[in-house]
Amino acid sequence: IGFFVRLSALATRVVALVGLLAYLGGLAVEPTLLLASEYAGGFLGILLLGAGRPSADHLLQRVAAAEGSVYGRFDPLHPIVERFNVLVDPYEQYAPTVLRLGVGFNFALLGFWEKLANPGWALAVVDKYDLTAVVPVDPGLWVVGAGLIELAVGVFLLVGLFTRATAAVAFVVLTTTLFGLPDDPVLAHITLFGLSSALFVTGGGPVSLDERLASVVESSPLPTTAG
Repeated sequence: IGFFVRLSALATRVVALVGLLAYLGGLAVEPTLLLASEYAGGFLGILLLGAGRPSADHLLQRVAAAEGSVYGRFDPLHPIVERFNVLVDPYEQYAPTVLRLGVGFNFALLGFWEKLANPGWALAVVDKYDLTAVVPVDPGLWVVGAGLIELAVGVFLLVGLFTRATAAVAFVVLTTTLFGLPDDPVLAHITLFGLSSALFVTGGGPVSLDERLASVVESSPLPTTAG
């Protein structure tokens, strides 16, 4: 039912809020869920953006707002939804920011904690799949290299620098893992795939180094050459 609701974009913000609260509740009980921190950014982003259009939410809102519609007479939620939309709409522009922070934190945490700080599991993966046959380097170098790449991706996303390029790198890293490890759990990374793709489209958002650098470039006078 939850999958159908999300697929049809019905009660999108309500479902996102429930998902966020469920994640935070699970995190309080099981701290290792911090390794899936991208869910928090994803749910917050959906809360800010809403369902968009076309969607079931948009269709029902249009019907409820139509003068004289039968559905509008029996929909007690429409005024509440309208007020909430008015409240949230000014912050919609920050959706890329919360997505970026969620994905960036996740990559940085995975790179540092799972590989650089605790390399045992990563070394076992290198040995299990004989990754040194793909790139003939010391297993420790494999782990350090992978950890530094993930950490760099995370830091660049956190500060919003070269966001679209970094999101593309993140997508390539995830794809390489998917096809390089035969029994890699796809569902464990599906949110990162989706959110990285979203960041490739949206960019870093208004609170990012990308935006700051762009404003500096736009405000700088163009050099002139003497004729």
